[in-house]
Amino acid sequence: MPPVLDSLPAMLLPALVLAALAFGMPFTGRREAARRQAWSRFNAAAAQRGLSGLDRELLAAWAREELPDAPYLVLARRRDFDRFARAEVQRLGGGRAHLERLAALRRQLGFDGVAGPAQSTHDVRSGERVELRYDDGARADARVVAVDEAAVTIEPLGRARALPAAPAWASFSRDGDGTYRFRTAVRPRRSPAGERPRHELAHGDFLLREERRRAPRAPLGQAPFWVAVERLPDGFAPDDPEGVEVEALDVSTGGLALLADRDVRRGSELGLDLALGGGVIRDLRARVLGRGYREGGGRRAHFLHCAFVDLDPVQRRQLEEYVLEHAPA
Repeated sequence: MPPVLDSLPAMLLPALVLAALAFGMPFTGRREAARRQAWSRFNAAAAQRGLSGLDRELLAAWAREELPDAPYLVLARRRDFDRFARAEVQRLGGGRAHLERLAALRRQLGFDGVAGPAQSTHDVRSGERVELRYDDGARADARVVAVDEAAVTIEPLGRARALPAAPAWASFSRDGDGTYRFRTAVRPRRSPAGERPRHELAHGDFLLREERRRAPRAPLGQAPFWVAVERLPDGFAPDDPEGVEVEALDVSTGGLALLADRDVRRGSELGLDLALGGGVIRDLRARVLGRGYREGGGRRAHFLHCAFVDLDPVQRRQLEEYVLEHAPA
């Protein structure tokens, strides 16, 4: 006797579940195999560098949360080790013994004193001059006193006796190399009696290398908005056709800095309308030149450094007028 029509859905449901499981098992198996291989690479790299049990466990615990598919990167890539070090300082504080342990681990992994252009804020050197630019337009100059895993210690130059404790951009330059800037927060620090007041700069969420002769930049304070990801580098498909939510930090006649709610690949082109003062520059195109991650997290934790592409004369004039009026003197 053939089954009645009403029983067909009940018969089909188990078959569909089994089919879905059969389809998903190869994918799950491949992913698990890839993860096992990634952890094998972590263990091999840890053994090669002679890591002790405790250091190895700390790095593995952090990588298990932050780099589950590629844990070995914390041993091989400078910026990921920097993220680990900042997380450890936040977790355990800035005691001398703990900072010395992290510094020794940095040297053991080969991330201390790396030759070539600076890669992180740990490359700021004692004696270097740092310019601070606050979000309200105020500026200050300072000299680096010391650098450790917790922060960059500075003292103000000139007549300034104390610096505002607030978020800021910090920049430093090197002859024959370039200009660097990073997002930070200025914090007061107890100073030795009779000496100039000292402050701390939190290690930057990203270190951006800029051209030696950079254009003046004007701050932006508009509400978050959406931009379209219109073109990605060859070989990549769009991650999100709707675009990305961004917050504009500052702008020059050549480009702008954004904080985004997700990462965007270097080389991608964005389409956006940019509100400047009382007007709007429409149909701008900008290419992503640099990216970084803000350790503080938040809704928009990804930094994008962008250069404008194919500006027409009207767009260029609008940008020049805004930057000329609003860039800090």
